[in-house]
Amino acid sequence: MNIEKNIGHGDHGAGGLIRKAEEIADYFKAYPEERAVPAIADHINHFWTPKMREEFLAAAAEPGRVLPPLVAAARDKIKRRSVE
Repeated sequence: MNIEKNIGHGDHGAGGLIRKAEEIADYFKAYPEERAVPAIADHINHFWTPKMREEFLAAAAEPGRVLPPLVAAARDKIKRRSVE
């Protein structure tokens, strides 16, 4: 599975970014949680633009939004855009 597939193109709406984060979590789910969570966050921090990360974090914080456990655990490790 190529988890970088189309990361720079396509469906960047809230649902698309949540789906992409779920796909990344699916890739790492075979790892122990203590390795999977930072690996998910590291992947997102490295390959997603600051705008994508902000849109994901906003979508993840929407009332009623349920994230898979690994995505929810990684959320706090995802870098926010720097305030300049």
